[in-house]
Amino acid sequence: MPSDSLYGIRATRASPPGHARDDEERRRVYGAALAQFDELIAAASVVGPASRPLPLFYALSQAGRAVAAGHAQGAWRLRGHGLSAPELDPAPLDIEVKRTAGASKDERAVDSVTGVADATQSEVFAEAATIGALWSSLPEVSELRPASFDAGPCPLLLVPDSPGAENVRLLTDAGHVYATMVGFSGTGDELARYLAEQYPTACDSQLCQPQGLSNVEKHTEHGAGFLFRWQADAPNIDGHISTLDRIAPGGTGFEARWLRPAVGGVALSSLLTWWVLLFGLSMLARYEPAGWMQALDYDSSDLAAPLDRLLEIGLSRVPYLVLAAIVATPAAGR
Repeated sequence: MPSDSLYGIRATRASPPGHARDDEERRRVYGAALAQFDELIAAASVVGPASRPLPLFYALSQAGRAVAAGHAQGAWRLRGHGLSAPELDPAPLDIEVKRTAGASKDERAVDSVTGVADATQSEVFAEAATIGALWSSLPEVSELRPASFDAGPCPLLLVPDSPGAENVRLLTDAGHVYATMVGFSGTGDELARYLAEQYPTACDSQLCQPQGLSNVEKHTEHGAGFLFRWQADAPNIDGHISTLDRIAPGGTGFEARWLRPAVGGVALSSLLTWWVLLFGLSMLARYEPAGWMQALDYDSSDLAAPLDRLLEIGLSRVPYLVLAAIVATPAAGR
């Protein structure tokens, strides 16, 4: 049975979103690209990990053409990847994916990463990011990394203070949003510096010091952490939710949500993170098949099981993010 996300994507083809609704040329590209996306996702689901990065990446690449056809304000035809992985000899997680954006001869065309970033109002890194850093930044797969590999910062769980009559902070200081950061081993002051250095969407946070005590942990149902606050977009519920959406996109209301670290120096959306990650893995699988198969050897590689699981998760996560980019507001899928 198809997933809910695949069903939702198919349901948009009869009535495309945005510019693809009324522009016949965009509409044709939208439908054709999603037809290819559908078949490539199906192909990725029936092959094993040795080949799965190839159809999975190209499924996402074709879906990107539909996203651009629907939502890009300027150039919407995608030409080329806008990415390269020139050195495939390092260990898999150390391989760098680099930006190779260039001007197109066709004023309606742009490289794929630039076009999708424009269509989803997302940032994209200017230079390079490693496969390990991309992997580590995604909450749904970051814990799969082997213990022997440290790619830097991982997502932190942000637990907002829920509204309610018992919430004194909300009643007395509605101009700020309060949330507890869970998952950091260190002091509150160290975490404050860490946020400023590695988590661009949270860089305006201020560490709260309840009762005048520094570095006091606050306990939540998700574990202990440190309380922070942000200037609210507006001193009401809607303003608090929009602030949370800006700090940790992809969450819902006052439920716990993930704060993601920078990738390549920017707040790379989940959609583009998967895009660049799958590009790098597909390049390795395609051009260095012996090295890729060695990484997938269960008897000798501590990456084998995590890589297999990562690609399985990608089969469901990619359609989810594509649907979010198609039907939601332009900043969706972050």
